[in-house]
Amino acid sequence: MDVLLLNMPFVSLARPAIGISLLKACLAEEGFACSIAYGSLFFAEWVGLTSYELILDRISPAMFAGDWLFSRWLFPGRDDSVYLATLRRQLTGNDADFALVLAMREQIGPFLEACLSRFQVARFDIVGFTTTFEQNLASLALARLIKTTYPEKTVVFGGANCEGVMGLELHRQFPWIDYVCSGESDNSFPSLVKRLASRQPPDGVAGLIHRHSGASCLSAPPDRIHDMDRLPDPDYSDYFAALGASSLAPRIRPALLIETARGCWWGAKSHCTFCGLNGSTMAFRAKSAARVYAELVRQKARYGIGRFLAVDNIMSYEYFRDLLPMLKHNNPGVSLFYEIKSNLKRDQIELLRDAGVLALQPGVESLSSHVLRLMRKGVTAIQNVQLLRLCREYGIQIAWNLLYGFPGETPEDYAETARTIAAISHLKPPGMAAPIRLDRFSPNYNEAEHFGLVTIHPFSMYPYIYPLPAESVANLAYFFEYRYADGRDPELYMQPVLDRVREWQRDQTGDLIKRYGGDSELTLVDTRVNGAPRNYPLNGSQREIYDFCDEIQSGSSIADFAAARGAEPVSVDSFLRQLVESRLMLREGNQYLGLAVNTGRRGSSQMAAEAATF
Repeated sequence: MDVLLLNMPFVSLARPAIGISLLKACLAEEGFACSIAYGSLFFAEWVGLTSYELILDRISPAMFAGDWLFSRWLFPGRDDSVYLATLRRQLTGNDADFALVLAMREQIGPFLEACLSRFQVARFDIVGFTTTFEQNLASLALARLIKTTYPEKTVVFGGANCEGVMGLELHRQFPWIDYVCSGESDNSFPSLVKRLASRQPPDGVAGLIHRHSGASCLSAPPDRIHDMDRLPDPDYSDYFAALGASSLAPRIRPALLIETARGCWWGAKSHCTFCGLNGSTMAFRAKSAARVYAELVRQKARYGIGRFLAVDNIMSYEYFRDLLPMLKHNNPGVSLFYEIKSNLKRDQIELLRDAGVLALQPGVESLSSHVLRLMRKGVTAIQNVQLLRLCREYGIQIAWNLLYGFPGETPEDYAETARTIAAISHLKPPGMAAPIRLDRFSPNYNEAEHFGLVTIHPFSMYPYIYPLPAESVANLAYFFEYRYADGRDPELYMQPVLDRVREWQRDQTGDLIKRYGGDSELTLVDTRVNGAPRNYPLNGSQREIYDFCDEIQSGSSIADFAAARGAEPVSVDSFLRQLVESRLMLREGNQYLGLAVNTGRRGSSQMAAEAATF
């Protein structure tokens, strides 16, 4: 059995597809030949990189513009006037971008026909599609063309879009799909290939959706990989061959993906209310430190690239004990991106930097502790601010978003947030401030009534992607719209915060830094207001207290620390109050945190340059 696995638009061109690259390696262990074709890269060549990136990065994901392009080919003859009018408004009158979308629409059919020869589909027995987010319609369109042209081919779908009821509905609505692998496919897909190769029925393969008496059926619940160390290294050779032959190669800087864990150890304890990841795979499983280190070294040697993006939902906390010290001491010449929980301390941030973890996506999400409790994040606002400051000090790039619209939040939560933003304008702003999205599998979706969310229905653009009965569209959808049972409109109380965020994003010239001048001299240099410097000299116990608050400290801890140095309690209280009022220190309840940045902690210039490339 020869197997072809396809990665269709729209996904990043700078990253190989880790899921099917892992499946290729699994199939090789079973003795099966497998090739991976990058329809995403081919389509970008076909329509031009500017057009591809317009769909991928610049049009709102809520428009599903990439899916819509291929949906028109799959479901011709429908009236798209409402969709096009909405798209034009979303593009805010940008006629050039709108024209690019219309031009791409006319190229879908020729592109799909060209895929048959470009990827030599005729020579394969099984054709598999990986589909996540906006890959569904491109995959469905090419799959139908393959089945029409080569009826004998076996067509298989897998990926995040096939989880649970979504996979069943895909199989039910699109008869040219022979099988769907729902959930983790490391075992199910190779088992299916072995069954087909030996002409045995695939009944009983865990997580496999097939037809029985004309109905779509799940043969057995999906299984999970329990021992992550037994997985092979993903085989990225097809990606680099395709990229090397592409005219777009000079404009694409690739990074390697690595998977060191699955599931979410925090979500297993306290599932964040807005998170729809890990629909049936929340249980946390991680590779051993020795295995991760060895894989990093092997993959770097194979592909000549030392930039790695971990696809984990959250980094294993055990890695602070074993993997990160191993990377720090052995220095294999790799740099990494990880998603982390945001309640880290200075020594942990320093270890991350020294280990080569130069880019992070921390789960900040809010600057209000009350809102963070509502979303079950397990962190506080002052901890989030501490992380933002420490990452800047150690030269670690971070990406985070500010979310709002959580049932139970109050206008005062965002008045507090606005005050906090005013004090931390010298730190990294959020990439965006947006209302929560209702994702399938999230607690907000599964327990919508409990959370006060009503009138749940798929995003309004879905019917223009899937012209199917409403029930089928609801089963295929991953994103949903909603209203609040109490009738609230978060935009009314969010406006001051949104204004501050836009200003924060627009102007990042001001700063607040520490400048040491001698054994006991510290000056806080503040240029956050109009760029004009204001200097705050601190000496003796004042300097010691401020440095003591380099990490979050309680009022009682500060009092004990100051008393041991002979400071009067009244003067300490007055000093802290002045610092907070001058926005040199953040106070939350009885906790305090210094906000001035110690620029002496930054890594080497080479580390800073590498961090800037993530």
